[in-house]
Amino acid sequence: MTGVIAKHEFARLWKDRRLLLLSGVLLVLLITSLVTATQNIGALRAERLEAQEASRRRWLEQIPRNPHVAAHFGNFAFRIQTPLSLFDDGLDSYTGTYVYLEPHKQNDIKFSQAQEATSIGRFSHFTPAFILQTLLPLLIIFLCFASVTKEKEDDTLRLLLLQGASMRQVVLGKVLGNFGAIALLMILFFVISGVALAGLAGGNASVWPALLLLFGAYFAYAFVFTVVAIVISAHSRSSRASLMKLLGIWILACIIVPKIAANLAGNLYQTPSQFQFNEMVRQDEKNGLDGHNPADSRRNALLKQTLAKYGVDTITKLSVNFDAIAMVESEKYTTMVYRKRFGQVEGQFQKQNAFCEWIGLADPFQAIQSCSMALCGTDYDHFRQFHAQAEQYRLYFVNTMNEFMVTHTKTGDWSTSFGRDLYQTIEPFAYHPPPVGWSLARRPVSFVLLLFWLAICPLLIHSTRKIPVVQ
Repeated sequence: MTGVIAKHEFARLWKDRRLLLLSGVLLVLLITSLVTATQNIGALRAERLEAQEASRRRWLEQIPRNPHVAAHFGNFAFRIQTPLSLFDDGLDSYTGTYVYLEPHKQNDIKFSQAQEATSIGRFSHFTPAFILQTLLPLLIIFLCFASVTKEKEDDTLRLLLLQGASMRQVVLGKVLGNFGAIALLMILFFVISGVALAGLAGGNASVWPALLLLFGAYFAYAFVFTVVAIVISAHSRSSRASLMKLLGIWILACIIVPKIAANLAGNLYQTPSQFQFNEMVRQDEKNGLDGHNPADSRRNALLKQTLAKYGVDTITKLSVNFDAIAMVESEKYTTMVYRKRFGQVEGQFQKQNAFCEWIGLADPFQAIQSCSMALCGTDYDHFRQFHAQAEQYRLYFVNTMNEFMVTHTKTGDWSTSFGRDLYQTIEPFAYHPPPVGWSLARRPVSFVLLLFWLAICPLLIHSTRKIPVVQ
């Protein structure tokens, strides 16, 4: 009986021109957003790759300089967007485009697209993810709000039950019939997405497992909303009441709760301002991490160690450049300072993210949003991964130049210059995005909560077994 009801419901949807029109509009919006995103991502990736190459050329073509002075010429690390960011740009528009790498300090990532945009522009991220997360549930509501109530109003539900169907079978059949139509729409879109992704991915095979998981996550999200919509319809007295309840749930789940969660997380786990952060770093560098080890004392202690190591009693007798040795140690100490302070700030951000993630226990929108950004490589963890690789590269090229200066110049010698042969020893920066398994490991709560919502769907359907035909 369940199969018969599902087939009948599926056929009814295909005959309803209004519903076909709504589905067609949503599909057009999805394809339009996908085409636009593909063009934008392709252009941005090309621009950033070109800028990265230009940065490399500038580094190699700079005039001969003292190694440390050459390091101050600096390098740039550009964020090359992942192919899947065409689907969900996540935090990409807010976390900046590039970071300038230089000795003695860790700079922020600059040129956020959202920062440069108008208030209207910030609201205009009409991505496929936004449509599937926000507008697809709305379509599901309009498809399903009258699924059971219409049967009650037309007094056909009683006939179904008299023919031997249980209320639970009726609800399950309608869930399968409606979700079948929704699944066809999503499959068509995801096939088109795969074609678009193939052009951006090139030979990068690692994107396909992430894409498959992404499809599965969105199918689960759509199924949850389908079950909720039909169960609400079964429990409602009229189609009007069902529609009002479902629209209220949609407004709460997709608009109000995410906003409240983000504001609460920011208030509960506050982070210092940029000025406060820079001041804490400055004090740590000046007075030491413990507040009782000033920079001058650290330099004097290093000088004593160096003199003892080389068996001399004055700095002028050193066969190496003590200034360069001091800069190498200074970079190490500065790195410890930044790691401490960035670790504190990152800890607060992680608490904010965890707070919002656990809201997914009551709101599947939070779960799918987090899963989607993680799989597309556009969440906070991927941003920090880029920042960490950029910092690792900064330490590599700065220390390489300083260590070269240690053995090839004398203390106080800032005039000896070296050119392209030295600059070429520095490898170019290349960002290596983590594999999909890394993303899953970083966001287990969101993926588990999405499975949790799937797990309670049978319970929701089971709750309709004793609903009276007439309410």
